[in-house]
This record gives sequence, C-alpha cells and structure tokens, in this order.
Amino acid sequence: MASAQSGGVHLHWDAQGDGPPLLLIMGLGGSSAAWYRLLPHLRGRARAITFDNRGTGQSDRIRGPLRIGDMAADAVAVLDAAEVAHADVLGVSMGGMIAQHLALDHPGRVRSLVLGCTTAHARAALPSWRLLSAAALRDVAPERAFDLLAPALYCERTRRSAPERIREDFAMRAREATPGSTVMGQMRAISGHDTRRRLAELARLPVTVVHGEQDALIPPARGRELARLIPGARHAPVADAGHVMLTDAEDEVVGVLLEHLAAAQPAPV
Repeated sequence: MASAQSGGVHLHWDAQGDGPPLLLIMGLGGSSAAWYRLLPHLRGRARAITFDNRGTGQSDRIRGPLRIGDMAADAVAVLDAAEVAHADVLGVSMGGMIAQHLALDHPGRVRSLVLGCTTAHARAALPSWRLLSAAALRDVAPERAFDLLAPALYCERTRRSAPERIREDFAMRAREATPGSTVMGQMRAISGHDTRRRLAELARLPVTVVHGEQDALIPPARGRELARLIPGARHAPVADAGHVMLTDAEDEVVGVLLEHLAAAQPAPV
C-alpha cells in the first residue's frame, strides 16, 4: 500500500485494476480489508481505490476529536495521492456519511455517488447497546464483541443458512484488531453528522442509495429518506439484506453497483 497525508495524519491506500477510478470508503471500525468480497467483482471494470480510515489498518491512530468532515478531507488526500481528479465514490454506513460530506464540500472531486446502508443524519438517541458493548469488549474479548454484533449486522437468513459467511467476516475483523478507541472516536464523529439541509446541492450528481430492507442498525426508512432528499437519486432496496449487505446479498448488491457505474460512464465522444 502507498501512503497519503492529511493534516499530518498518514493514511495507507491501495489501487487495484484498470478503468474509471472508484473510491471505496469503509464504515465504522473497518479498514480497507473489509472490501474483500467486492474487489474481485471490480476487476476489469474500475480502478478500485481503497484506504484505511484513520485509526484502522495501517493508517495513523486517532489523536483527538474527530469529525466526519475530517475523514472527508482524508478521502481527498487519498485521491490526490492517487493522482485522481475526480472519481465515482462508494461509501457504506459511516463511509456513506463521509461520502456525502466529500461530495458536498469537495464537489469537483466526485463524479457519482453510491450510498450504502447509511443515513442523512445521526440518531437522536444514544448508539445501540450492542455497538457500545462491542466497542468496550473489542480489545479484551473480540470474539464476544463480534457475537454481540451479529444480530445487528446480518439478516436472519444469513445467520441461519450461511453462518460461515459471518465467520469469514469476523475472522477478517479479528486480524485487523481495530482498537475500541477508534470505534468510540468514530461514533462521536457520527453523532455530529447531519446533511439534510444540504443534500439538494447534489441534484445534478448521479446518486444511487442502496439499503438492506432488514437493516437493524440503520433502519430502511433512513435510506428512503436519504434518497428522497437528493433530487433525482435512485433508491435501490435489497429485500434479503441487513446492514452488511455484501455478505447477506452479494450478487444483488454488486449488480446495483455495476449498473450504477455503467450509467455513470461518460458518453463516447
């Protein structure tokens, strides 16, 4: 992986494949390793640019208060390091919040947006007890932390019929060993996220909002609201998917993404 710098923070990034650039922004507590299911589908279709959000993977740890806007600036630094003027952007969960701020605050850098399992604003209430408990246990009992998270992240069908896919995800997360302090810092950043009054600014940008209809972490109504607030946005609900859509419904979610990318391609000259 290569290195980018954002306000004194070193960020590790990588690029794979050929084609139009696609920046991938991961969600809460996840590093670029969490894209392992998607990347094989992008070969020959896009130049997939991945990076470790600060506090995850090989990027610098979080040193103080963090805002979603800071992480959007990190994404710009990665695009600069990759010598990409503008890119299609896919952000999931917290990464979808970062992607919204990236498109709003740095509009020239984003060609199109795919916003997955995310929301236009943070919950008014405290984070779920499962998230808080898992963050507290992450450093001392990671397996127990992941067990607590499973019902919040995966649909019932996957938990019942394909538990091996969940075990694959948990094994990847355990290898990453993201500290609980990162998760808490990112949750504090999420608490300040609210783009509702600005989303009309994205009216001319191709946007697809994809959301699992069984998402227990960010309710499906939040996805519908997000699509409604962005003029012209496409809403793509996925029936048999919870929050981690690529594990619950890999083929359907990849199909939505590839359809979006094909539509976003510039017309031949």
